[in-house]
Amino acid sequence: MSFLKNIFGTKESRPGHAISLQQGVAANALSIQALINVLVAKNLCTRQELLDELKKISSQNQQHVQPKK
Repeated sequence: MSFLKNIFGTKESRPGHAISLQQGVAANALSIQALINVLVAKNLCTRQELLDELKKISSQNQQHVQPKK
């Protein structure tokens, strides 16, 4: 958890501090999981609705990156 304090702390508290790619990915994943947990706990959406939206966005994104014929 201490690396999360380093990543999410204020810039003033960590001058010249750089994080590794692995720490950035881990922090991003934990942040997303926390948001999902809050949304589901507050009954704003279900995990299935989030998964469906992710699939929708993913398929839309794939259409933009496919080579043109």
